[in-house]
Amino acid sequence: MKTASFISCSLCLLLLFSTAAAHAAGSAAPAASAAPAQTAKPAPDNPEKSVDRITVVSIQHEGSDSIGANLAMRLKERFNQSNLFTLNDDEEKDIPKLRLLLSTEPEFPGRPNVGSIYSVCWVFSQGKGYLGYLLSRDLGAVNTDDIADLVNKLTERTDGIAARYGNLWK
Repeated sequence: MKTASFISCSLCLLLLFSTAAAHAAGSAAPAASAAPAQTAKPAPDNPEKSVDRITVVSIQHEGSDSIGANLAMRLKERFNQSNLFTLNDDEEKDIPKLRLLLSTEPEFPGRPNVGSIYSVCWVFSQGKGYLGYLLSRDLGAVNTDDIADLVNKLTERTDGIAARYGNLWK
């Protein structure tokens, strides 16, 4: 009796292992055939402007410090060069846009060129005469050496906000 149960357990294990091996071989085959199709056409380095993904952005700076003015200028340059954004600071145009409200002050009033405190609010504006919607905000300190990193951070955050709230522009 023990021999019969041992043989049936051995057969079950053999069947289980052969089924698992066949399943693994079957699932590996499609992955191998899919690999050459993925390498057929590389993605472009420079994304094209598409009508569905372009976000109109307006930057409004308030402050009298030179570091803050430099930050605002570099943000405008970045958005102007980007394929994902269109810079539009014209308040007379009645179009939906993402407004960046940038406020800066010297970190130390006695030493204005050491650093700046900044505050950024991302506000959706449907057009002239409409109440804006606060979407996000940020606060921090920056010096002249860190402006490029901060511009990258704020641009990435703006893109994330534009993607998240993209239904507002439609």
